[in-house]
Amino acid sequence: MKKRDSRFAIIRILSMIFIVIYHYTMYGGWTIYNSVKIQFFRPWGQVGVALFVLITGYFLGGKETNFIKAWHRVDKLWIKTLVYSWIILICTLIFHFGTFDKHDFLYALFPVIFDEYWFITSYIVLILLTPVLNMVIRKFDKRNLLILLGIIIVFANIMPFIKNDGTPNAPLGNMFSVGAMLAPYLIGAFIHRYEFKLKMWQAWAVTLLGMILEYISLIVLKHGIMKLDMAEFTFGLLPLITAVGIFFVFLNLPSFHSKVINWIASGVLASYLITEHPLFRMYFWQKMLHVAQFQTSFWKFVLMGIVIAFVTVIVCSLVDKVYEEVKMNMIIFRTSRKR
Repeated sequence: MKKRDSRFAIIRILSMIFIVIYHYTMYGGWTIYNSVKIQFFRPWGQVGVALFVLITGYFLGGKETNFIKAWHRVDKLWIKTLVYSWIILICTLIFHFGTFDKHDFLYALFPVIFDEYWFITSYIVLILLTPVLNMVIRKFDKRNLLILLGIIIVFANIMPFIKNDGTPNAPLGNMFSVGAMLAPYLIGAFIHRYEFKLKMWQAWAVTLLGMILEYISLIVLKHGIMKLDMAEFTFGLLPLITAVGIFFVFLNLPSFHSKVINWIASGVLASYLITEHPLFRMYFWQKMLHVAQFQTSFWKFVLMGIVIAFVTVIVCSLVDKVYEEVKMNMIIFRTSRKR
């Protein structure tokens, strides 16, 4: 059996750290929320999403598959999402993390169907669409694949934040939909299929370009140009550019294998399932961690954001190992009873 390349495990860990640190910016209960300081980590959430999907596209894109195989790729994730959501719902009822109505109760019972976690629902839909997407990737030549990618980037990664007239969606959905995942999936598949590679300096240049443009957008849009939110450009094309640059940086590194890194990476999605649950996230950031206390100093805000995101991902990954162990023991128990 081929050993898993730990470069991609690190990317997976980083993607979740970026997503958690974005939530740190979103839900901290800041009294000065509409400031560049508090929005400092805002660009990294969508970078994390793009990185996670880039890995999926790199390894899965273009493979011959069918809908049965696609379902088997996501059924465990679906069940895991149910279990985490139900546990948090029960804990909310017992410990009163916050108030909620019947809609919250229903969403927690059926988290995937009711889009409780937009990322999970959209990712599952993306995987279920891979038989069609992968057929297109295999059948299209390089030129047509690039044209398709360009069309998707325009309508899924650029138009959503330009079309800011109060309507809920652009043609391929807003930035919290499966449409936002199509471009990184196709880019990952394109890189793998054609063994496309940037030199290390080029990879860093692309990464820095995306980052600089995102932070410039935070400053320029602070006063409401085009009636856009000051953080509007932290979605769409710019974080995609940053994510692609980071991905190429790691592709330029030598392959290596680390059991510890791979072990941690296999459970990092739990950090999203736990800390982003609508019934728990405000309690987590505002009551448990009291992160608003760090807004007085920019450097304290930045340092604590990085530390909290890193520790949260690692701790939640360890929690996920407990989940996997319990699940395995239940399977063994059921199997032994059938004998």
